[in-house]
Amino acid sequence: MEKDFNPFLVSGYKDASHFCDREKETALIKKNLQNNINTTLFAIRRIGKTGLIRHVFNSYGNNKKIVCIYVDILSTQNLQEFTNLLATAIYNRFPENKSLGKKIIEAIKLLRPLISFDEFNGNPELSFDLADAKKYEKTIQQLFSFLDSQNVKIVFAIDEFQQILEYPEKNTEALLRTHVQTLKNTQFIFCGSNQKMMNEIFNNAKRPFFASCSNMHLDFIDKKKYYAFIAKMFANYKRKISPESIDYILEFTCCHTFYTQFFCNYLFASGNKNITISNTRSVAADILKLNENTFYQYRNLLTVAQWQLLQAISKEEKLYNAHSKSFIGKYGLGTSSMVSRGIEALKEKEMIFYNSSVEKPYYETYDKFLMRWLQHH
Repeated sequence: MEKDFNPFLVSGYKDASHFCDREKETALIKKNLQNNINTTLFAIRRIGKTGLIRHVFNSYGNNKKIVCIYVDILSTQNLQEFTNLLATAIYNRFPENKSLGKKIIEAIKLLRPLISFDEFNGNPELSFDLADAKKYEKTIQQLFSFLDSQNVKIVFAIDEFQQILEYPEKNTEALLRTHVQTLKNTQFIFCGSNQKMMNEIFNNAKRPFFASCSNMHLDFIDKKKYYAFIAKMFANYKRKISPESIDYILEFTCCHTFYTQFFCNYLFASGNKNITISNTRSVAADILKLNENTFYQYRNLLTVAQWQLLQAISKEEKLYNAHSKSFIGKYGLGTSSMVSRGIEALKEKEMIFYNSSVEKPYYETYDKFLMRWLQHH
């Protein structure tokens, strides 16, 4: 046990022992991979989809017949940047001192990329300077085809996949779908945090990817399982935490993975060996105070009406009927049309989200710390 290690990760992935639950989701993704079924993973922001992918990949760590490649395309703006990121991820995944690695790296070099090195981590970065989009399309096909022809199973996880809808090349969906369906030894996990855009790609009958994958919605971790995980992590590092404290944390964060992990991380970092409800409440206040400047910046980015609506949604916690007279009247929000415009603006800015994957859909504030802060302001 690492004495100074904080077991509550807020980014990255360590190992299975520091990962909470997701047993059913892990099993389903692995089942899909074993049966050559591509997976679409729908998830709201900061609920742990990237951690889940890392967890699945980690389980294949000793399997020499499966190669897992992860790429996050949120930062890409066009097909050229997508191609560069894809080639870089492939190039960095295969060790050059292995026979397969040598073969793949040599194949990529034949495509004549420019190779530079990241100034922070020293890893190679590949880029292509091609004349037109058609040549990037060809390069993507060559990369996929060469990998698929090797005697291994390739698993690609493409995170924030909805970003392709922002590309100026409007045929990107059709292009990728064409390549994906021809591959025999390559499976894909398409992830995305924008539910509306992901649904448009995969659940619209007029789009190329329609009915091409097994859909999975990543929900909040079960409260009982998160409770057991938190208690275990503190105990493993010789800390005691009261049951009331764990209940308070999970209620405060609504079991939202990032905020729960952050709260526990901050509480663990306080150094207390015997954590009481008083300690926990104090840490909650410290966290809100820590983020207060950011919250004021949010307010300055919104109109008065939008901020008032956000505060109302935060106080409701789960808003099932945004246009009810009781809700509008309770918070003095004006008219139903004003609320409609405000909700669209807040969704666009990703201040709130609409959870449509449950029996009774509802609106909720994304940032749980902001939600708690607004409830008292």
